[in-house]
Amino acid sequence: MEVSYRRELDHNYLVLEEKEFQENYQVNMLLKNRIPGFLECRMTRVDKKAFFYYEITSRQNLRLVLERKRLSLTEMIRLLEGLEQAAQTCEEYLLDGERILLQPDFIYLDPDEWKIWVCFYPFEKQELGSQLLGLAEYLLDHLDRQDSGAVTLGYEFYRMAGEENPSIRKLLEEWGNAEAGGARSVSAEAAGNQENEEGKSVFSYEKFGADGTADSSGAWEGARENRLAENFPEWVDASSGGTACLAGVREPGLFLRSESAAYPDLRVGKESFMIGKKKDAVDGWLKARGISRIHAKISREEDCYYLTDLNSTNGTFLNGGRLGVNEKARLRPGDSVGFADIRYVVEG
Repeated sequence: MEVSYRRELDHNYLVLEEKEFQENYQVNMLLKNRIPGFLECRMTRVDKKAFFYYEITSRQNLRLVLERKRLSLTEMIRLLEGLEQAAQTCEEYLLDGERILLQPDFIYLDPDEWKIWVCFYPFEKQELGSQLLGLAEYLLDHLDRQDSGAVTLGYEFYRMAGEENPSIRKLLEEWGNAEAGGARSVSAEAAGNQENEEGKSVFSYEKFGADGTADSSGAWEGARENRLAENFPEWVDASSGGTACLAGVREPGLFLRSESAAYPDLRVGKESFMIGKKKDAVDGWLKARGISRIHAKISREEDCYYLTDLNSTNGTFLNGGRLGVNEKARLRPGDSVGFADIRYVVEG
């Protein structure tokens, strides 16, 4: 499977290439139906090759969205609900759920509403458990560690993914039942059965003591951290520093001078500098009608800087030429850079 991106008029596409195409039921169902929760797809043929075009206009993949922000509990729940809905859809359409690509690069969403679309590729079958486990490990590194609910659910997702028969549906049902029992504590019946071969459920540390009574002393937080430290020592230790170093000493970096007093100059002092109008997901915030929520990125590789369009609706421009979707181009002093109709000049 080869991955590329393409822009056609006002539409952006993720393109997956299959070199030895063979028609089958999975392909026909994907192409002939608008399947809820799946990226819409069309196909073109060139000899034995087939190119699958997935509609990604105005959507961003999960890896890109989480490059600058952390997952909250609400976002975590919506993500899992979206994945569970995709699994149910596979059952309804008699599709093989192991052909859903669960890597963060292929899960697309609306960064504001957190509506999820998955990429179903008929020729790429991967074992579901290993895919879920890889996704769970990725999410653990991108949780909002100040959101105890997000941490708890993230850990439970990781535990579930390692089971013999993982079920997101069961996980969400258990989580809903725990919430209904009072601030995500386990029910009185479950509290009597918390001990198992792996120890206590993380659910028992959510603002309630192990005996199910309210705990306002803060001990529940310590218990949760100890539980996580046993399983993910490197992850918990990183919380003391984490990515905070990015906000520390600012290197001279690259300077982009705005040609309009209405928009700020941009100083790029990081390895990766995101630009867009979704304030909590970018470094350079441009509040303007034509700017996408996550519009573009400037990255540093050794001593060079590069500009990349991130599936923006109204385009990213370099010296008057529009970049392709996810196209990367080198920046040099004196270059003219445009984000939609907002213009900048690169100064070293």
